[in-house]
Amino acid sequence: MSIQLIDHNEDLKKLKDEGYNISIINDNIVVKGIPYVNKEKKIVFGTIFCPFTLSGENKVLQQNHTVRFAGEFPCDQFGKEDKSYVNSPQTFPLTNDIIGNYYFSSKPLSGNYPDFYSKIKRYVHLLSAPAKSIDPSVTAQNFDFESYNEVSIFNYPDTNTARAGLTHISGKLKNQKVAIVGLGGTGSFVLDFVSKTPVKHISLFDGDVMYNHNAFRIPGVISEEELSQRPSKVSFLKNRYDNLRGGIMPYEVFIDGSNVKLLEGHDFVFLALDKAEAKSVIIDYLMTSGIPFVDLGMGLSVVGDSIRGSVRKTLVTPDNSSALNKIAIGQAADNDVYSQNIQISELNALNAILGILAWKKMNGFYISEETIYNSTFIVDEEEISNAT
Repeated sequence: MSIQLIDHNEDLKKLKDEGYNISIINDNIVVKGIPYVNKEKKIVFGTIFCPFTLSGENKVLQQNHTVRFAGEFPCDQFGKEDKSYVNSPQTFPLTNDIIGNYYFSSKPLSGNYPDFYSKIKRYVHLLSAPAKSIDPSVTAQNFDFESYNEVSIFNYPDTNTARAGLTHISGKLKNQKVAIVGLGGTGSFVLDFVSKTPVKHISLFDGDVMYNHNAFRIPGVISEEELSQRPSKVSFLKNRYDNLRGGIMPYEVFIDGSNVKLLEGHDFVFLALDKAEAKSVIIDYLMTSGIPFVDLGMGLSVVGDSIRGSVRKTLVTPDNSSALNKIAIGQAADNDVYSQNIQISELNALNAILGILAWKKMNGFYISEETIYNSTFIVDEEEISNAT
């Protein structure tokens, strides 16, 4: 009945089509998820509701210009109570979960609003304007308001995911502990992508320092002054991404047989090493421990006055290691595939993206009818060869 009434009334349907969380509950028009500011100057979300009169079977009419509000006393962006439209505090239970705390009255010059659309939009604007002055991304439309104020690994709300309504999908990654081994060009891009997901913990493993050449193949920029201080890769990247989130743990070491157990307890590992020989002990440990991983690599060479080659990702899981032979391991591989050690930032980024896609598909973030365990992008042909 609720959906039918909304769809049969142009003003209500317009609110629904514009992305407002509108419903009809106990003979009241209810709109949830409206951002406003409380006295702590924090953005929170409230609900407005008002009764209607039914004319015939489907025509919904207003009773007056007022609404009730379930929430705290609305304030301006400085936390000062806004009494311009708050008529009085009144407790009015609509349901066990929706209890009106305040009675709002903002009467138009004409005396009445022409329809529910105009009325709801007016009260939404009054409530949300101070919130938008603090965070312009918050909205009452198509917004995952329930997750906005949750305790988060991020230093500020992830309104990108909330706006897209993808919090429940992104949440599939939430409690994971992820490791990135190798923080050069490809590994740094992996970190950039992983850092923007709600994983609980990101471990960074690399014993090298930042040099000038690293500045030209990592996301973002590093200043000349920072380079002169020769920070370790992992400490520099941790400090940079600490501005976004918590949970980043740097290890200024190269993984080998003496410390490979540092990977214990991780849910997924990204291997982005440029030395094939170092991979053998890591891969053996991950397979023995049942930890899924993706190995990322590229083989580029100069032909004439241009570059050609390929970019590869190989996924290995506890129940499928069919693509393991695609990973170059050992000193001979170092001397062959990586002899020129050419890396280009856009190919580093592409390599990282292939790995991120494999990881997210494995966790159900993206739909995948079958798992692709090996992908090779041929640069000159711009074709991807996949093996399932």
